[in-house]
Amino acid sequence: MLPVSKQTAGDILKGTRGKIFSVAFVKRSTGEVRQMNCRTGVKRYTTGEGLKYNASSRDLLPVYDLQARGYRMISLNTVISFKAHGAEFYVPDNR
Repeated sequence: MLPVSKQTAGDILKGTRGKIFSVAFVKRSTGEVRQMNCRTGVKRYTTGEGLKYNASSRDLLPVYDLQARGYRMISLNTVISFKAHGAEFYVPDNR
């Protein structure tokens, strides 16, 4: 596993460009660790209206959860580890 900073983790996850990745993070609502297989850039089942707020200003990454088959938000401040681009990464600050 390769250590990365919070900023670099966000940049790598945003740069997946629709590729499937897995991520482990702490849920802000309950404090439990959640693992998710997801991808960015999915446009299916959207109304075209968009979000009512700017997700990137709140350090959130909108993704499509492949198991739950729905849209979710990942807090980039609470990412613990992730697998993307054929490599495993972790954020030492969040462990």
